[in-house]
Amino acid sequence: MSKKETKMKKRMIIAAIAAVLVLSVGFVSAKEIEFTLIGTAAVPQSSLFSPEVMNMTAPMVAAPVPAPALPVNIVRPQGFGSFGGERLEKGFFTASLVVMTALNVADYISTRQALKYPGLSEGNPLMKPFTKNAVLFAAVKGGITVLSVWGMKSLFKRDKTTAWVMTTISNFLLSYVVANNMRLVSRMRPR
Repeated sequence: MSKKETKMKKRMIIAAIAAVLVLSVGFVSAKEIEFTLIGTAAVPQSSLFSPEVMNMTAPMVAAPVPAPALPVNIVRPQGFGSFGGERLEKGFFTASLVVMTALNVADYISTRQALKYPGLSEGNPLMKPFTKNAVLFAAVKGGITVLSVWGMKSLFKRDKTTAWVMTTISNFLLSYVVANNMRLVSRMRPR
């Protein structure tokens, strides 16, 4: 295994770990977290274990004594309450959109690099007609990226969980495409 292949495998592992981290953050919504505080109260002494009953020698059957109810307080902070969860979650989502944009730029660059070698061509049939002209390809790729980011932001306002899932899947697939492009380029380079 060459150094380039080893580096490529390391990069793919790092991309997979990053995708898993983004995915794990995406499934924890700020509104799903609950804190439960159980209050403590003094339990009244039961007559079942009073000194008089404990000293009796005859077997005795006692009616069950219900346990005293303890006060339960449920605290549900909105968006992590004082932790600033709404801003934190929005910040993480914005970071995932920045990653999506960076991966699209890396896809454009790695695709242009791969197309320099004979025998390699664009694998996406929808993008294939645009790859012959670098400016047109950049414009189409940039437009798709802008529309994707805008769409994800709009979706995030309506349904955060779905937006997280879609962004994570998109980032994972783009990571795979970029890694595959880099692998093909490294194979085609003269040694």
